[in-house]
Amino acid sequence: MSNGFKRGFNLEELNFWRGIFRGILDDIDIRIYFLLRENGRMSDTEIAKRLGVSATTIRRRRLALQERGYLQILGILILQELHMAYMDVLVRFNQNASNDDIEKLIDDAKNSYRIFEIAEYAGKYDVLLRFFGRDMHSLMRTIHEFMSKHPCVASYEILPVTRSPKAFNKRLK
Repeated sequence: MSNGFKRGFNLEELNFWRGIFRGILDDIDIRIYFLLRENGRMSDTEIAKRLGVSATTIRRRRLALQERGYLQILGILILQELHMAYMDVLVRFNQNASNDDIEKLIDDAKNSYRIFEIAEYAGKYDVLLRFFGRDMHSLMRTIHEFMSKHPCVASYEILPVTRSPKAFNKRLK
């Protein structure tokens, strides 16, 4: 590995990712991710120049990462910067809820433009839904309407998010 290959990368973070992805992603894949994380519009040619490999190698590897579903390049609105309200809703399912009813809730959540994150849990809660809207009052109404449509829900807790100090905290180029 040349010195140019190491430049610009936090070695401690790189070692963390190496340990996590051992046998799945190698150093070039990880560094491709690092560069695209900072600038999602960076060209394969620029990535290749920074990593000291050919643009063909970078293009082949980036496409492989995308085809396997490991890497997705997308645009994200930073809701916090737009002064939008968002709330985490922790949901507990009825013990006798059918799989079909649960899948319907998940599908409805995936198709809702008002929900931008879904996470399934093991433990006290079964799923987290992250809703957003213009203000807290209308957002509360939206959440209650959504939840009332799903009989599989035993209970839910709404946690207004006041700030996300780490979520997408880097200015992207």
